[in-house]
Amino acid sequence: MINPFEHTDLLHANAFNEHTSNLNIAVNPTPKVILLRGLIGSIKIKHKFSQHEFDQTTDYVDLGNVNAGIEPVERLTKYLAQGLTTDDLGRIFKDKRFLHQNQNFFQNLSNEFSNFYYYEDKQSHTTSFTYLYRILETISYAFPLIYAAKTDDFRGTYNFLKECLTGNKDKGELGFFKSFIKVVFESDPLFDSSISINIIAETEELQQIFFNSFKKACPDESIYSEDTVEPRTVSIKFQEYSSFIINLRNRFFHLFNSGQPNLQSDDVLDADYFFKLVNKQTAYWISIVVLEILRHSITTTDYKDEANDKVPIPAI
Repeated sequence: MINPFEHTDLLHANAFNEHTSNLNIAVNPTPKVILLRGLIGSIKIKHKFSQHEFDQTTDYVDLGNVNAGIEPVERLTKYLAQGLTTDDLGRIFKDKRFLHQNQNFFQNLSNEFSNFYYYEDKQSHTTSFTYLYRILETISYAFPLIYAAKTDDFRGTYNFLKECLTGNKDKGELGFFKSFIKVVFESDPLFDSSISINIIAETEELQQIFFNSFKKACPDESIYSEDTVEPRTVSIKFQEYSSFIINLRNRFFHLFNSGQPNLQSDDVLDADYFFKLVNKQTAYWISIVVLEILRHSITTTDYKDEANDKVPIPAI
């Protein structure tokens, strides 16, 4: 199978030491390393078919750009392995049990993200949104199962999956994943937070058109937070963001079905501009979920490196 992308490191080799070299794509070009280095914006990508090369430097984990002055390796440690040092994290990424578990799944996930970055770089925001939706579909069933597989408590695993399957009034993909988000994040401050989409347009009339389009695509007022300000800002509750993504996809890409209020061309005016408004926030929300799964995979297991130091490594 031909990989559609080639990934190289934006960081110089001296940005890594003997332990953190395992986070260097040139040394360790495994799917999880490429996935994470892409999420935090420190990777060069080449689309082989078109030969288009670009630097992916947007940190999709840092929506407010508050960590811009922190080196990528330190940022990755902060995001992924709180309580561990960068050297500890480097040793974790040396362990083959962690790197190669579910390797095909993470390879596919990394490619979906690379397609998203590629089309964002080309300013093809409608296409890049379709890849964000593909990522959501990729993780919606897999992540709850990966999360459950990491639990040693069988009764706890049963209760977790039972809650995911029955704990939400919605059915199928939406209900299963929304329940997963609730179970995993309900004790996290993020669960009660919101994600704001600023509607940037030349006039207030244009802002109103885009604002109305979001409300038409997602008429359920329960998904919106009190931070929504018509017509300038649409603010989505963190735990409802998957509903927001799915509704946008269904209402835009399905023109006639079951009498739903689907978006017409004059509702969005310009599709690429419309999806440009939401893509960064959507990528941020998905990235937070991806990091939570990988963080959950890092458990305390005795491992001795060359210096006989014990550090936590993933058992998965």
